[in-house]
Amino acid sequence: MGVATVLALGLLGEGAATDIASASPSTTDTTTARMAAAEPGLRFAPAAKEVEAYVYDGHVYFDSGVWMAAYGQGYEFRTTREKVSDPVSLTKTVIRGDERTTTKAPARIVDGMNGFKKGLTVQIVDAKGNVLYKKSRTLCLGGYERQRVEPTGHTEPIYPSWCGGNWFTKSTVFGLEQGWATQLDTYFELKTTKTNLRMTVTVNDRVARFLGMPADSRSVSQRVKVVDECQMVDCGEVGELLLGEPDEGFSTLAEGEPTPQEQRRQAHTTGAHGGSGDSSEPTHRTNLFTLQDAGQEHGTDHPALGQPGSTPSTKTPDEDTLPDLVSVPAWQIGTEREGRTDRLTFNAHEWNAGPGPLVVEGYRRGATEVMDAYQFFYKDGKEIGSTKTGTMKYHDAPEHDHWHFLDFAKYELVKPDGSLVTTSGKQSWCLAPTDPVDLSVPGATWRPEAIGLDSTCGDRSALWLREVLPTGWGDTYSQYQTQAFKLTGVPNGTYQIKITVNPNGALHERTDSNNVSYRTVVLGGTPGKRTVTVPPYEGIDTETEVGWRG
Repeated sequence: MGVATVLALGLLGEGAATDIASASPSTTDTTTARMAAAEPGLRFAPAAKEVEAYVYDGHVYFDSGVWMAAYGQGYEFRTTREKVSDPVSLTKTVIRGDERTTTKAPARIVDGMNGFKKGLTVQIVDAKGNVLYKKSRTLCLGGYERQRVEPTGHTEPIYPSWCGGNWFTKSTVFGLEQGWATQLDTYFELKTTKTNLRMTVTVNDRVARFLGMPADSRSVSQRVKVVDECQMVDCGEVGELLLGEPDEGFSTLAEGEPTPQEQRRQAHTTGAHGGSGDSSEPTHRTNLFTLQDAGQEHGTDHPALGQPGSTPSTKTPDEDTLPDLVSVPAWQIGTEREGRTDRLTFNAHEWNAGPGPLVVEGYRRGATEVMDAYQFFYKDGKEIGSTKTGTMKYHDAPEHDHWHFLDFAKYELVKPDGSLVTTSGKQSWCLAPTDPVDLSVPGATWRPEAIGLDSTCGDRSALWLREVLPTGWGDTYSQYQTQAFKLTGVPNGTYQIKITVNPNGALHERTDSNNVSYRTVVLGGTPGKRTVTVPPYEGIDTETEVGWRG
């Protein structure tokens, strides 16, 4: 990650990642704010008339800090598709008290699972009105940064903190609760030496009409104050500190740096795979999961602190407390050369179709670097039982230095007849929800970060840790370098990447009929220049983009 990216994420200044353009205290007219609050619907929330943008190496990094708020009613958006090759359908549900009104979005404004296609336009003009920058991007009305704008509605957000999914995502949900606002993704950079600038953020007409936004309230304009960030910090020194190898796990196969929005999303959702899994500090460690509200069609998150634990049992748990672990085919497959070794790299993903969460806890076995692993079972948000299920070991290796569960999955390269060729260099995991697969299944958790059952990888001194795969969510690992398939001695030809979840049956689940997936690959080339061809999956080329697709 370069210094420019760090500046873009606001890590060198005060505030969070989304505060790249730090807003001064709002001077918006209070009468306008009261009118917006009185009229139900989506509106730009009161925003600062002037924002700051940071300049580094001739580039100016902007973020308006503009919010979109839901006044007087809530908005729920669902995306669905049956197969990878199917187009995504998006519906909008307006919620006013007990009344719910659902409308299907026109296909031309839907950007897959990601939100509304070209729904947001950002423009920069100079003092003479010359347009220096104007681009449209996908509009996601659900984000990491949430704040209340009215003392009504839910006390906490209930929708996921971003939009999107992977190649195999079937259904997602995003939205804005009544009385809440989300900060829009208005980050971008521009090479310019001009300082007297104005930024305008606009919801495009087709999308605005579908959302019910009046024509006269689809834009917000702000003055821009350009600040030299390097006058406040030593940019060169910070850049040197940030150089190094990527952490294990999610999105490590990306060619080049991800966008700031993707980095924010990855940092927020990848849990152990995002580089924050070296802490064993027991924060948010309450025994609760999604509960069902009477009269609601979906689960919401409820605090239930301090529940008593359960007594371990060897009895067969109730079926409605069990997860259903599912393996999906590998994707983002490639080759790499490290030293004199050729390897086959790939993304692997396993998810939980529920209805129960997968909760595995490790308890240290004396002074050894081994933990006894227990699977816990939940019903109506309460822990009702557990049973010993396997082992966790401390993995003392570069980019790891944390605890792995040994009984979750197995990755193999096999011939078309099923005979084993080789296994991947990684056969143990720290589980965490990285991306949604199907948030329409019974018991699906919409906000894994809010329910109190966190995943942690632990540090060397950990006595205990908990790893979780909530219902509807999966865990993506990128198998690269020593974690990938070693191709030394593997001749060219057709093979299959075989991914098996719960390979030894140690975990209790509803069925094992969907535990194995295969992906055909064709190896070619010569040592040092090995190649791989990946046939489409259900007619879709999953190798055209890096990891994510709408």
